[in-house]
Amino acid sequence: MIEDAKRGWLEVSLELGHSIPEPTRDLAIAFSGKFNVRVPRTLHKLLVEKAAGEDVSLNQYILYQLSSAVGIQQPRKVSRSSEEPVR
Repeated sequence: MIEDAKRGWLEVSLELGHSIPEPTRDLAIAFSGKFNVRVPRTLHKLLVEKAAGEDVSLNQYILYQLSSAVGIQQPRKVSRSSEEPVR
């Protein structure tokens, strides 16, 4: 039935002279969750040191920092060396 609805919408839109937008890519495909970013060596070193100080991977540290910067709450990891939450 969805195919009939799409066809009907297209027919009516064309008859009325409305523009038909081009199909867009599926958002699930367009945003894979992966991207590469180049940073200065000094920043890379600082990030690695901060991650090590928090006892988390570089990826986890950067994910937490990016999420915090845009206002997304991430669950906090409990450090292996203490019961204090990792920031």
